[in-house]
Amino acid sequence: MGSGIPHSALTQSAMMPRLVIHNLGHLVTMNPTREILTNAYIVIQDGVIVLLGSGHPLVQPGDEQVDARGGIALPGLINTHHHLFQNLARAYTPIANASLFPWIEGLLPMFRGLNHEDLFLATQVGLAELMLSGCTLCADHHYLFPRATAYGLMGAGFEAAKIMGCRYVACRGSVQSSAARADDWMGESINEILGDCQRLHDQYHQSGPGGMLGLALAPGSIFSGDQTLFRESSRLARSLGLGLHTHLGEVPEESDICLKHLGERPVDLLKRYEWEGERVWLAHGIHFSDHEIAQLGSMRVGVAHCPCCNMRMGSGVCRVQALTDAGVTISLGVDGSASNDSGHMLNEVRLALFLTRVVHGAASMTVDRALEMATLGGAKNLGRLSDLGSLEVGKRGDIAIFPAEDIWSNGAENPVHGLIYCHPRNVQTLVVEGRVRVRDGRLVGIDLEDLLARHRKSAHRLQQSKR
Repeated sequence: MGSGIPHSALTQSAMMPRLVIHNLGHLVTMNPTREILTNAYIVIQDGVIVLLGSGHPLVQPGDEQVDARGGIALPGLINTHHHLFQNLARAYTPIANASLFPWIEGLLPMFRGLNHEDLFLATQVGLAELMLSGCTLCADHHYLFPRATAYGLMGAGFEAAKIMGCRYVACRGSVQSSAARADDWMGESINEILGDCQRLHDQYHQSGPGGMLGLALAPGSIFSGDQTLFRESSRLARSLGLGLHTHLGEVPEESDICLKHLGERPVDLLKRYEWEGERVWLAHGIHFSDHEIAQLGSMRVGVAHCPCCNMRMGSGVCRVQALTDAGVTISLGVDGSASNDSGHMLNEVRLALFLTRVVHGAASMTVDRALEMATLGGAKNLGRLSDLGSLEVGKRGDIAIFPAEDIWSNGAENPVHGLIYCHPRNVQTLVVEGRVRVRDGRLVGIDLEDLLARHRKSAHRLQQSKR
């Protein structure tokens, strides 16, 4: 039996063809009871889920149909922390074995020549790999603005996201100028940063259910800007109804730097700068004391857990259990492709499952909990829980459909668990806002070979400029 709005109501709107997805082996709803339907279908009208259930849907003339061929459907996965420009610096030898601060020092000079076309290509390629791995919404933290190309640079990311058809939240980062020096090739004043945030909001941000493009304000780190930027970012974000994002608790040295130069620990500074509430989420969140974890819970902020990056960089293990117990919402982040060095969202789910078990044992993290972080947790941290994060009537039609099995999962007794425990696979179908964006494992309307060739050329130019 199906569940949803009456059939008579489904026929009233002819704005666009319904999308009918049928022959789903497993439909993982992530609804309040965590229901998993078998032999299932889902119907989307004008971007909204209007019907789902087990059995065979009633197909109407003009409907677009997708045969899922027994596949596994998840809510579109949500990536709450990335740096898509870093796709141009994968496996970059000068930073291959560096921890965070030497890594930053070795990476940033490569991007002196970053231009709009570079970011346009990097964003497309980054979104392509994310979409093929089941991601339908990406929060991209961009903080690097070379003076020669700074104005309008983030527009390249928004335009790339439009082409790819992926939901996109640009987290407008920043690095403040320390002095007006001739060799100061990057860095902006507070007025430049906040002015650009206002412009981006006015030009691109889409509020309300179904929005494809969004903006958050995201100073790079609490120890790299002064208190005025953090406080004014908070006030501007709240006046515009936007989220706030920054790195925090990634390495132990952050606390020492904050104490030495700002007189307080990082979480105390967050509170002083008015960074509280459910529209605030932090990247990494590894190195917090018990007291700070309790503070974060009372402040109702979220954390984007980045398991692959944290392992690759040797940064440590996020205390997912303690944070969750304190009331902190945990989502997942891929992080930059110079510190990962790929963007496979399903792989992050798998690593999140395993990394917590390394520290706390096999019973400490379940497949269901890992999937919650990648779906409902991401939707909550990005302020989209009302329309994303689960497959339910009334929510938007963002669906990742994976093959039921492949060579690495052949014969799995529990196909849904096999999707996470076994080697990560790519989607066979991806739907965003009711539109098919990946069909039969291929991006729709994207010449991927040409895109990769142009991206490779940009990457090699920037890499060689530093040699």
